[in-house]
Parts: sequence; C-alpha cells; structure tokens
Amino acid sequence: MSTTTISSPQRSARGSLTFAGVLRSEWIKFRSLRSTRLLLIFTFVAVVGVGAMTAWVQGMTLQGIMKSGMGMGMPGAPAEPMTLSQATEAMGVNLYAIPNAGLQIGILILGALAVLLISSEFGTGMIRSTMTAVPKRLPAFFAKAVVLVVVSYVLTLLAAVATTLIAMPIFGAYGIDISFGLDGVAYSLLMGGLYVAGVALIGLSLGTLLRSSAGGIIVLVVVFFLLDLGTQLMSMMPGEFWKYLNQYVPSVAGGRMLEINDKVAFISPFAGGMIFLGWILLFMIPAVISLKTRDV
Repeated sequence: MSTTTISSPQRSARGSLTFAGVLRSEWIKFRSLRSTRLLLIFTFVAVVGVGAMTAWVQGMTLQGIMKSGMGMGMPGAPAEPMTLSQATEAMGVNLYAIPNAGLQIGILILGALAVLLISSEFGTGMIRSTMTAVPKRLPAFFAKAVVLVVVSYVLTLLAAVATTLIAMPIFGAYGIDISFGLDGVAYSLLMGGLYVAGVALIGLSLGTLLRSSAGGIIVLVVVFFLLDLGTQLMSMMPGEFWKYLNQYVPSVAGGRMLEINDKVAFISPFAGGMIFLGWILLFMIPAVISLKTRDV
C-alpha cells in the first residue's frame, strides 16, 4: 500500500509571507476606503485653511503693532512704532512657524484616523482575519504604522508648503516679507510632518491597547489637548516641580521640537524631541506587547 503526502497549504502560505506583502496589503486596505480618501482631502483643506486664516490675523496684527505700538491706535494708548522683530517678540509669535499654523487640526483628525485604523478591525472582528493571514501579528501592526507615518508626513508636508505659498502674499499685503528662505521655515516644513506622524503612532497604539474607537479617541484628546490645560493650571501650585511640569506633556514637548531657538526656563528643541519620542514609546511598547499576548 502506498501513501501520498500532501503539503499543508497553511504552512506554505506562512512560508511565503513577507513584510513587503503585509505592507502592500495594509496600503490597499487603507486607500480602498472612499471615506478615508475624503477624510484626507478634508484634513488637507482644513489645515491649509486654518494656516491661511492665522497668516491673515497675524499679518494684520503685526502691521498695527509696527505702526502704533502695542496700543494699536486705541485712544489713550501709547503710540510707539516698532520694528518687525520687536512686534513679533511682543506678540510671542515666530514667523517661521507659519507652515505649521494649522497643525493642531491635522493632529486631531489624523490621530483619530490612526485609532480607527485598528480599533475598527477589533470592533468588526476583521482583526481575526488579519491575524490569521499574519500569524506573527507584529508585522501587521508595524505595516499599519509605516502606512500611517508615510501618509501623515506627506500630507502634513504638502499642507505646510501650500500654507506657506498662500501666506506669502497675505503677509506681503501688510508689508511683511516671508519666504522659504526665511530662517527656520525649511526646518518647520520638515519637522511638522514628524510631529503629526508621531501623533499617528500614539493613536495607533491607543487603538491597539483599548480596542475601542471612542475610548481611543477620547484618550488621544485628553493626552494632546486636556493634559496641556491641566498642567498649566497645576503650574500655579507652589513648588518648582509644578512650575515646569507643563513642558513635559506631549503636545508642549512636540511643539517645542518645532522651534529653532533656545528659550530661558524652557527645554531645548532637542530635549523636546526626545521627550516626545519617549511618549511615543510609552504607548507603543505596551501596545505591541498587548497585541502579541492577548487574544483577538
């Protein structure tokens, strides 16, 4: 009697699985949804729109301060003209940061999208199919992370360039010259995308940990918006610890990363970047462990 050995299809499929294949699969899933494409278009328009509005407000305000001082022509207010550098210092604004003026709305939308990218799979049960196709699990997580990082960075970069192009004539109408050659503008263009990409990674990690779209988005809002407000209020408490605590929350540290100059009593831009990286790892490492060890 003879026997016939049949190879296992499951073993063959696993043997041929590569990270490039997983990455391609995640990219197809990401771009195949019309809602995702529309959301990205809306994000681009919203970020550029907020940036253009900020440029208009800043240009109008700076012109008033340069002509009439901080009183801006109000009756009884001192009228002492200022230079542009004096006006920007008085307002506490950096003209080189105009490419990232609409960054906050991009953070909120793309961070929420990152949460939904994986939490929706847990909600619908599709995650089981994903993990059956990728038994080691972690390649699927990192493929989603790569897709989010690339999309977030490219979208933010394009929006920053568009914002700058629109802001140039707006500021020019108020006698203020900004360009891509202005010190710090190129740095802002390149670093803003890294900040949003980091937020997307935190959103993906929250979606993995909580497995809930609503819960993940709520925690994301708390971490990047309410935590800043809360630590500002805590800074009024007595003691040096509370005074400087606000600088170490992710939104403030990430925002400091986008600046080019050191400030007295503030963490340096490099330190801000390292703190922000630490926040990313703080969420991502438990997410990876959770995905690897918990049932789906």
